Amino acid sequence: MKKITQAHRPQGKKRVEAGDRLCLVTRETLPHTALIRFVIGPDQSVVPDLGENLPGHGLWVSASRPSIQTAVQKNLFAKATKEQARADPDLADHIAALLRKRCLSLLGLAKGAGLAVLGESQTESALREGKLALFLHAPDAMHPLDNRREIPAFALFSREEMGAAFGYEQIVYAGLMPHRLTQKLQDEIGRLIRLVPCVT
Repeated sequence: MKKITQAHRPQGKKRVEAGDRLCLVTRETLPHTALIRFVIGPDQSVVPDLGENLPGHGLWVSASRPSIQTAVQKNLFAKATKEQARADPDLADHIAALLRKRCLSLLGLAKGAGLAVLGESQTESALREGKLALFLHAPDAMHPLDNRREIPAFALFSREEMGAAFGYEQIVYAGLMPHRLTQKLQDEIGRLIRLVPCVT
């Protein structure tokens, strides 16, 4: 394939960055953090590769429920590979569950790295001082600050889920300080919220 240099780049075409991939469904070129990678397993099943490290030719689909459902319903994995690829009809739900576990695992890693601020008064203080890059609270709890610093805030995980991730019985409020792990968690949450309906 002929390499496109800047001089030969077609006018009006979006620049493709090193981490960009083509969505099998929408045919859009997007950052890999906005897509899900799939490979075809030895048993011809469609396997989501959230870590992007499984061997085999990668098939990329936008991290959204409609896109993944379309890929399954239209048998696009088999058409793209010209193989008897078998996709689970509940593939979107399966990926959402995997992403949820992945996010909670990253919370535990963040605590181990000393990035987590836990508890209502502690997170409120850290928010006021601008020390946090990401804020989480249980869906049944209010955000502690009305005039909070504008940082990403999510109510995705129950107090029991966050408690288990951080090594406690329950955690209602949690904040993460700036770090590559925090950005990784935010990227994974970004994929998760596009796969789980009716979340904020």
